[in-house]
Formats: sequence, C-alpha cells, structure tokens
Amino acid sequence: MYESGVTTSQIHVENVDNTINPRRRYLRMADTIYCDTHGDCKPTFVCSHLTEHASGLGFNCNEPSEDDPYPDALCDKCDLIYRANDGWAEESEKLIRLLCSRCYELSRIRNTRTDASFEELSNLRWKCSTCEEWHYGPCLDFSYDSPVYWTSEDEARNLLDEDVCVLDGEYYFVRGVIELPIIGTSEMFRWGVWGSLSRENFEKLMAMNDDPARVELPPMFSWLSSKIDEYPDTVNLKMHAHIQEPGTRPTFELEPTDHPLSQEYYEGITPERVKEIMMRRLDMPVN
Repeated sequence: MYESGVTTSQIHVENVDNTINPRRRYLRMADTIYCDTHGDCKPTFVCSHLTEHASGLGFNCNEPSEDDPYPDALCDKCDLIYRANDGWAEESEKLIRLLCSRCYELSRIRNTRTDASFEELSNLRWKCSTCEEWHYGPCLDFSYDSPVYWTSEDEARNLLDEDVCVLDGEYYFVRGVIELPIIGTSEMFRWGVWGSLSRENFEKLMAMNDDPARVELPPMFSWLSSKIDEYPDTVNLKMHAHIQEPGTRPTFELEPTDHPLSQEYYEGITPERVKEIMMRRLDMPVN
C-alpha cells in the first residue's frame, strides 16, 4: 500500500512513453481515491522520493492550473533525470507514485526550499518561562492557558482546568492544537489553543473521556476561542475538532479561507516566520 492507501495494481503504468500515460490522466482528471488519512481526494502523481515523510528534496512541477491543479511533481534529482532525457525514460517511469491531493500538498510543503533553512534555527538560544532554563534550537510550541473569554472574577461558578472550560453553565471549550507544517521540513509548528463545542458534543466527549473508541467520534464543529497576536483577529475562525486517543488533546482543522492563519495551515509556515514568532514571544539574548 502506498501513502494514499491505493494498491500497486491500481497504478501500474502501461505503454510507457515520454507523455503522461492516458490512464494517469484519466485518474487525475476524473476519479477520486481513498486515503487512509484524508479520506476521498483527487489523485496526484509524484516521484517515489516525495512520498512518506521526505523533506528538503525539492518539489518541481509545472504551475498549477484550473485543468491541472496538481501537476506531476519530482524531487530535484528526478527532475534532472527527466530533463536530461527530455521526458520519462523507461526505468525512471517506474519511480512514479500515486498520492492523494492532501498528501501531495503536505509533500510540497515539506520539500519546497526556502531562503532560510530550518537548520539555521538550531543556534538560537532562548529561556523557557516554565523551567527558567536556557535552551538551544527552535521552539515549536506556544499555547494559551484559557479561552479568550475566561476571567478569574467568576471562578466559583465556572470551570477551568488544563483541558476543558465551562462558562456560566452554557459555554463549553476544549484545549487543542493547530498544527502548521514548516516549509522545507517534516516538522510541525503548534499553536495550543481553545475551541468551543456545543453542549451536546462536549457531553459526548466527556462521557468517552477514557474510552479508546472516542477516536471514532466524527469531527466536531468549533469556533477558535484564542486570540493569537501574530495574526489579524483569530477569534471565531471556523474549525473542526478531531478527537484523539485518551490523554491526547484534539487537533483543530481550520476552514480554508484567506485568513493568514488558515493560509499557513494549508500552505505551511516558513522557518523565517518561526524565528520571528520566537523573537517576539521568548526571552532571547540580543546579538
């Protein structure tokens, strides 16, 4: 099985020549495939080096278009071979792999080269506000202890712990994570934020708090309930909470919009941007 959950027999390439195989063109334009991670998606094609969790290998393809939103993609080395042969050679054609469109986008983010590399963050030095120790390298997690609506004035009749919050007996929130893929790497930058839940979904989640079967719960609609200062107003961005196994906080999937946070969720965040956030939020020595 490939990353997309499609068997090799389904992507066997016949009648090899220097053009896109007609069967591949049909798959890309007409069909959907099922991905074990992302469900039903459009099929895409990449070289085998861009599958799994490869990063920093380059991502070479034609400009996406309305007719071809996911052009065949090659790593830097395969792109050189392709250009040297003015198309696919018989042996290199065997390197083609099928991915779902979401896996394709994640591969693009992981393998696109940036002006500053992630490795350049390894020399950054910063002081942790929790342990008061100095650390080296990138800090990839920033979080909020409470929803934006929380105030300590009414603690007696409200509930707040590390994972859930209830206000006035009618507003329900859970703590979760928004994961932003870092361009050119296989790393994730994480915002620990709060999202609202309906009373029905909150009670359903609490009833299954220690039940491993809770991972089977469908995504739950949520409004982002944290104000992240590095973006225009983030409060009430639409999300869905994906429930994880007991002891693990939900992951939040943002609705696709032109908001910068949503753009970074789907398009990735650059290492330069990670450094900017670190400089803003952490106690770091001035060079």
